[in-house]
Amino acid sequence: MSSIISLIIFISSVTWVAAAIATAFAESSYENFASSAQKLVQKTNYDNWSKSRKTVDNNYKTDIPKEFDARQYFVSCANVIGDVKDQGNCASSWAVAVASAFTDRLCIASNGSFTDNLSAQNLMSCSDDEILGCNGGSAFKAWEFTRGNGIVTGGNFDSNEGCQPYRNRPCDHYGDSSLTNCSSLRRTQMTVCREKCVNKDYKVKYEDDLHKTSVVYMTSWTNVKQIQQEILTYGPVTAFMYVYENFMGYKKGVYKSTVGELIGYHHVKLIGWGVDEDGDEYWLAMNSWNSKWGDDGLFKILRGYNFCSIELLVMAGIVDVSQ
Repeated sequence: MSSIISLIIFISSVTWVAAAIATAFAESSYENFASSAQKLVQKTNYDNWSKSRKTVDNNYKTDIPKEFDARQYFVSCANVIGDVKDQGNCASSWAVAVASAFTDRLCIASNGSFTDNLSAQNLMSCSDDEILGCNGGSAFKAWEFTRGNGIVTGGNFDSNEGCQPYRNRPCDHYGDSSLTNCSSLRRTQMTVCREKCVNKDYKVKYEDDLHKTSVVYMTSWTNVKQIQQEILTYGPVTAFMYVYENFMGYKKGVYKSTVGELIGYHHVKLIGWGVDEDGDEYWLAMNSWNSKWGDDGLFKILRGYNFCSIELLVMAGIVDVSQ
């Protein structure tokens, strides 16, 4: 593709802003249905839409504010929640978004005493029977793995943090960065499940480093209020979404109209919601294409209309605090 994503897209007299990007340059950040080339957004949805829907929770908070940002509400975990990941040249959002949301929830459940990163690499290598790693995977199977097996710690690339740090280096996902373009980097698949710590400087045993959830679930079908209550009560959640061509160049505003082809599937982290100056209700979401993408790594997406299926497959788990 050689088209240029529009600098500003007008939608019903309301604007959201996209960077002017040669689409061909940004191709490494998604998986194109018509191509066998490996990109960064998976081309197959591996999640079962009908599984484990949560319908009631007596612990839910009922007073839902007009605007909410988990970083501001869970103050002791603000830095943990606000850490924007970079999946690198790898279609691993299914694992990155789960590990990040689980990390947030463990920090919140521990009242801020747990601040280490949980390992997306551990999920990529062990949580899916198909062992797809950088070729995509099931976010819900990843959540189920946190319940049945648990995952170890593991920091960002080259962080030397935790038991199994992330193996794919950060890269430029959209053509406006000093980083190396993602498509020029070799993928580090590491799809062999290793039940040991690969970081030689980390002295905790693998089995002693495991962290678990006690229950995992999806919220009921496109239930906006429940998603809000879930975030407000327990912390950020993992959400599935369709990716269209114009999403790649998002910079700011409420993303509310698709332009171009449907090019793949992706998982992100929902950390809050709000209403913009034009009255558009939105979700505040965190992507995993580093902080140079979008609005410092975040984006706002239309709320209440299941736009891009953002409210269809919302997943989470309750942290097992008995460990």
